[in-house]
Amino acid sequence: MITINIIQRVFHIRVGASTGTAFAIEQDDRQYLITAAHVVSSLKGSYVVELFHEGAWKTLALSLTGISQNADIAVFAPPFQLAPSLPTPVSADGVTYGQDVYFLGFPYGIAPEFEGLNRAFPFPLVKKACLSAFTKENGASVAFLDGYNNPGFSGGPVIFQPAGDNSNSRFRIMGVISGYRFANEPVYNGDLATPVSIRANTGIIISYDIRHAVDEINRNPNGAKIKAD
Repeated sequence: MITINIIQRVFHIRVGASTGTAFAIEQDDRQYLITAAHVVSSLKGSYVVELFHEGAWKTLALSLTGISQNADIAVFAPPFQLAPSLPTPVSADGVTYGQDVYFLGFPYGIAPEFEGLNRAFPFPLVKKACLSAFTKENGASVAFLDGYNNPGFSGGPVIFQPAGDNSNSRFRIMGVISGYRFANEPVYNGDLATPVSIRANTGIIISYDIRHAVDEINRNPNGAKIKAD
């Protein structure tokens, strides 16, 4: 069961004609909005996105905190606190090779709404994957997940529970969804391969370690101040 401290911090965003996912984290009593850098790559100079709320797209002007030079991660400071600051560790510490993880987002623009729930924000879809491998690429820490990703999950959080914790209360945010590996597969006519190929989803999901977002925050701690309860 995915707990409310995760659900309420995941947002459906739109940049131009493209939609994706973003999520909020807290560091040092400030809140930040995280997404994949490629989701906002078309924004130049000013960072204005649209957030889906109360059944409509609403404009949100963000301040740039930082864009990772190595990882597909962008960090922004919202003008105000977007999500309740329910305790949510932001770290990959404790994740186990081969364990189940989850990722959340809005594939193909699917954004279910339930009147009166989730503060009038849509509920993200949840998918499960297996932590398949860790590696380094261009100086970035990458986790490969074995699962089936779809367009629209980019920028969403990867979450897990430390091994042995069955309380459903200690989900940690370990990474940011970037995309998935493609392979060019031939199209067959009967048993014969044709010159035509398609881009097939290999089931290998690419995610970047959340520490790259934390590094950007530490360099420029400009997030929205969290309100006292």
